[in-house]
Amino acid sequence: MANDPGPNFYKGQLVKAVRPAGLRDWDFGGWRRASSEETHAWYERFHDDCRTGKDVWHDSAGEPKLAPSDSYVDLVEGRVYQVLRGRVRAPYGYHSVKGAVELLCTHTGERFYVRRYCITHLEGSK
Repeated sequence: MANDPGPNFYKGQLVKAVRPAGLRDWDFGGWRRASSEETHAWYERFHDDCRTGKDVWHDSAGEPKLAPSDSYVDLVEGRVYQVLRGRVRAPYGYHSVKGAVELLCTHTGERFYVRRYCITHLEGSK
């Protein structure tokens, strides 16, 4: 599956989420860049935890902890999404992922990236 990115998709198409056989749970989902509000909220919680003694400001090597750069989106199997960009090299942490698609959730209006093998064409939308 890693070498085969999946079928081609085009802007404006309607697609649905489908879990391929043998896919691990954490590989079936989407992601997007964390907003500045989410990053700020993470730092506020982290600083509060450090002040109360629930956490320390560093990891085991003495490096400061950083806020996550991505937020994760749960794909709902069978839900319809709209393709915003059919071929994307999507940012993922400090790297980028080939074989991704940018989608718009028709229920929440959220934009996010997903790997192509996690979605399929909706009948009559090719």
